[in-house]
Amino acid sequence: TDNQAMHWADIMTNRFGGRVTGSDAYTNASQWALWQFKQWGLEAELDEVGEVPVGFNRGPWFGKMLKPAEKALYFGTPTSTAGTKGVQRGGVVILKADPFSIPGRNASAEDVEKKKAAVEAAIAEVKANQAAFKDKWVLIAGDSTGFGRDGRRDTPEYADAKLMPPLTDTLVRAGALGTVQRMKAPYSMLDGYASSWDKLPVLPDIKLLDTQYDEIKALAEKGDAVELEFDIRNWFRMGPVKYYNIVATLRGTTYPDEHVVLGSHFDSFDSGTGAVDDGSGTSPHIEAMRLIAKSGAKPKRSITIILFAAEENGLVGSQSWLKKRPQVQPKIVAMINRDGSPSAITGATVPGGWYAQMEPIVAPLANLNPKWPFRLARNDYPSAKPERPGGTDSSSFAMVGIPTLNFAVTREYTYSRAWHTLNDLYSELVPFTEHQQHSALVTAVVAYGIANLDAPLTRDGVYLDGGIYADITTASGTRVMASLDYVNAPVQVANFIRVAEANAPQGGRGGRGGPPAGMGAGGRGAEQQPPPPVGTITDVRGGLVSASLLPPKDKATIVARLPKLSNPSLSHDGPGVLGVSGPNAFYLTLQKNTGLD
Repeated sequence: TDNQAMHWADIMTNRFGGRVTGSDAYTNASQWALWQFKQWGLEAELDEVGEVPVGFNRGPWFGKMLKPAEKALYFGTPTSTAGTKGVQRGGVVILKADPFSIPGRNASAEDVEKKKAAVEAAIAEVKANQAAFKDKWVLIAGDSTGFGRDGRRDTPEYADAKLMPPLTDTLVRAGALGTVQRMKAPYSMLDGYASSWDKLPVLPDIKLLDTQYDEIKALAEKGDAVELEFDIRNWFRMGPVKYYNIVATLRGTTYPDEHVVLGSHFDSFDSGTGAVDDGSGTSPHIEAMRLIAKSGAKPKRSITIILFAAEENGLVGSQSWLKKRPQVQPKIVAMINRDGSPSAITGATVPGGWYAQMEPIVAPLANLNPKWPFRLARNDYPSAKPERPGGTDSSSFAMVGIPTLNFAVTREYTYSRAWHTLNDLYSELVPFTEHQQHSALVTAVVAYGIANLDAPLTRDGVYLDGGIYADITTASGTRVMASLDYVNAPVQVANFIRVAEANAPQGGRGGRGGPPAGMGAGGRGAEQQPPPPVGTITDVRGGLVSASLLPPKDKATIVARLPKLSNPSLSHDGPGVLGVSGPNAFYLTLQKNTGLD
């Protein structure tokens, strides 16, 4: 009856607002969280992560069309881009050259050359008639990706950061008021960058609702007089600005150096207020810590909550915390991360070695809420440790072999509606109040239960040893995982991988705070469609499963003939042996078959 999960979300989103790393909102919210944890008797500290060269603070923004008819405009601007100089009014001009539709992030060499040529054409167009751009809002081509017009950061990943500024400088010298680009639902709004105080952005970068953009462009093309007015209050703060993780611990009584970690990220983008991403994760975790602390519980192990900084900048906060604490990593029993939709927890799938210990912990949750009975499932297949950070902060922990507990959740909310968009507001959480409160209770029970075990959860069978593996799942749900012996069968393994990956679905928008790879457009709160098959089971007989991989479209991917060689390190002495029987064919044993050796 005293569940305060939504209260913490209210404070984060409506008292502080969008919490961009390096902003006053993030800094002030960090100080509040530190104070709040100390009020509950927790050991709390600010853990320095890094600094940004220039801080950014967003104020309100307004815009409307004045002529030919007055109309309010729906738009946004990326973080760390310029605001207007007070209220600015002007006509409209269309820039015909289009470097904006050519990819500028992870661009191919061909794309870079095309973009260079298009930028040069746009510069020439502006210089040829500078008077046409003076005191005008410039309609630019392409649909907004949410990133700033001039790129996100001056790194190889973001070619725009080197290619676009000369065009922007040309528009500024011509006297343009700002650029206006088309923005489609769900209205993604990400960031640009400011490298230093003496190189601040000066030309507003407006992303306008697609229907309004199309209307304005059509009027301009007809020759009608169009006048727009914008008042955009984007402010900068002289840096460097330090930023911090917020860490709070309820110290264990018996094994104080062993930890159960609750993780979620405290930063957000700021075109919204960071309510869903990741207020919906942080607020239940804060409430779970309050419930445990205020109950007077004395767990055997320490329970530590970490509100990570700069997740949206590439999981920077979680990477930093782990890097500075190599001695703590082996002592973390489990990491529980929440970063996604405002969902209710309905269960968990745990490694087989955990199942017996977890059953009594979650037993009280089966009937905690009749809407969401908790179901515990086991997974006897180890997971691969990620090789690089991606998706969310739990991947930082998985990279170094720390077990992460993943809850099953409800799927009513479509995560892409709010993820990094103008819609990421507290009002998105309100219909899911009970979901948030329930998740806080479940998290508190599970975290306390794991922390209070007599023996820690095992790491055996959680992650695969180093190597290359084939993880095969059939349409009926049968799963087989096999180690590929690239030392003794390098040609066969290389060909198998080439053919399999030629038809495999590509990963999702992982990295830099996106949903984990494999998540579809619906993100973490939407039903996912199964990937298309990459092969076919052709026969099952004599204790042998025969299968073929779909031939790749690029015939050069597949070898015409594979050498038939024995593998001295392998014996077909039981089920589960994978062998290559042709350029795109393989088999799996269901029983002993030494004749295949």
